Amino acid sequence: MVELGTASRQDFPEASMAKALFGGAPEGTVISKYQWGSEMTDASMKESGLRKGIQGHVVDFKKALYSTLNTYSAGTLPVLIPVYVDPEVVDLTRRATPLVELVPRVTNYGNYASYNQISTIATAQAVTEDAALTEQNDTYLRKTVPIKVLVSVGRVTEFMIEASRPYLSSGGYVDALSLDVRAKTLALRRLEEAMILLGDSTADWTEPVNSSTVSGVNSYDGLYQLISNYNSNGYGGSASYKTDKAGAALSISDIRTGIRTARTAGGEPNLMVCDYATYDEIKSLIQDQLRYVTTQNISWGITTLSFEGIPIIASRFLNTTAGTGSNTPYTGRSLFILDTNVIEMRVLRDVTYEELAQTNLSKKFVLSVFETLVVKAPQFNNVIFGFA
Repeated sequence: MVELGTASRQDFPEASMAKALFGGAPEGTVISKYQWGSEMTDASMKESGLRKGIQGHVVDFKKALYSTLNTYSAGTLPVLIPVYVDPEVVDLTRRATPLVELVPRVTNYGNYASYNQISTIATAQAVTEDAALTEQNDTYLRKTVPIKVLVSVGRVTEFMIEASRPYLSSGGYVDALSLDVRAKTLALRRLEEAMILLGDSTADWTEPVNSSTVSGVNSYDGLYQLISNYNSNGYGGSASYKTDKAGAALSISDIRTGIRTARTAGGEPNLMVCDYATYDEIKSLIQDQLRYVTTQNISWGITTLSFEGIPIIASRFLNTTAGTGSNTPYTGRSLFILDTNVIEMRVLRDVTYEELAQTNLSKKFVLSVFETLVVKAPQFNNVIFGFA
């Protein structure tokens, strides 16, 4: 009960007016005491005195400022309330890069990745006792692939670094330089992932993240080029290791044929990579025709769909456009059937951070990697593309 002098709340029927004047103060709160004169003998005189007393002491119990007061002319943020920004920076461009990790990375010496193949083993002979012995000649090939240089360059001004330092000293906010290094690391990894699948060493090509043009002469060939020899790179690929559906629908039989083609040539496919539309299509085919869907755990704790014991992963770096008759993995849906035992990322120098010479008030740096992709036996793999 709010007490004011000798008067009580029951003496005044206008409770709503008192509530408004007191700003919603809790029951029992003493705001200010007003001493009544002896001449106030009836309720009406007391009510009049109460109003005068409240008006005379209005400064004592004025409510606090509203959060909507004194806003910026260009926005709605109050000038007296500080802004606390969530330190998490949400990556709206997020794309996983599983092949960067799943493809074995192998140390390379020199500026070329060289490896040997044996393409023919001569047939052994059945001979008579004490027959003249003639050696059988086998055929060996040498393949040489140039190492390429990939870079990601960043720069942060010293003004930005100094302006963010008070936040850093209090803890909990982002470091501008570290944030830019992280972003450039992601950019480099994404270029690697795209180049593993779609790189072309003879013509400029378009990476799928920002649809930017990448220099062909400075790129290494990706899986499609190395397996199919589409750009005539001469590394052992062939058109017979790919299947163009020319706008027809993908079927269980197509997948089995691709696996069988690779196995017949000597491969042991252990991974399939496709776009997300094809991934959903394969799940539908399995459910409709085989009546079961199995999953499998692969490297780095990835749980994924499997087809007849071969795990399938979906890549955001492959096109989801349905084939119309003239598509390639650059422009339409595709499925890569891979034997990763013959696929290597040959690395002369792995990802390295270096600060560049300072010529102005900023910190400039570069992340670089020297590497190239090799498929030692393209016929152990198969690519299906162009399906609706």
